[in-house]
Amino acid sequence: MKKNWSRQDVVNWMRMINECGCEDEEASIYDQTTGISPEASGLLNLNFDSIQGESAAMCPDTYRTVASKVCDDPHAVLQAIKPIMAEIGVGCPQSFARALADVFQVGQEVGIIGTFNTNMPQ
Repeated sequence: MKKNWSRQDVVNWMRMINECGCEDEEASIYDQTTGISPEASGLLNLNFDSIQGESAAMCPDTYRTVASKVCDDPHAVLQAIKPIMAEIGVGCPQSFARALADVFQVGQEVGIIGTFNTNMPQ
C-alpha cells in the first residue's frame, strides 16, 4: 500500500467507491422490463425538485418539461433510452444522462450541436 497518495490517487479511489454498482445488478439492460414499480412516479414527484437543475439548464422550460415527463412516467422514458444505452453498452441511466448533458453542453457552446424548434411540419 502506498504511504503518500497523490491527488489523482484520491480521485481514482473516490470514483471507485462511488460507482453505482450497475455491473452487479441482476437486471440487464437487455431485459424487456425496467424494474420500475407503479408507485415510482409518485415517489419521484415527491422527491424531485427541479429548481436547482432548472437554474443550470440552457433552456429552463425544456428542463422543466423533461423533468415533469420523467417523473410522471419513468418507465416510458427508460424504455425509450434503453436501446441507445444497450447499443453503447452501459447500464447506469444517471451516468448516461450526465454524459449526454455534459457533451451536449460543450457541443452547443462551441457551435457543433444546435437546438431544434418544436413546430410540427405542415
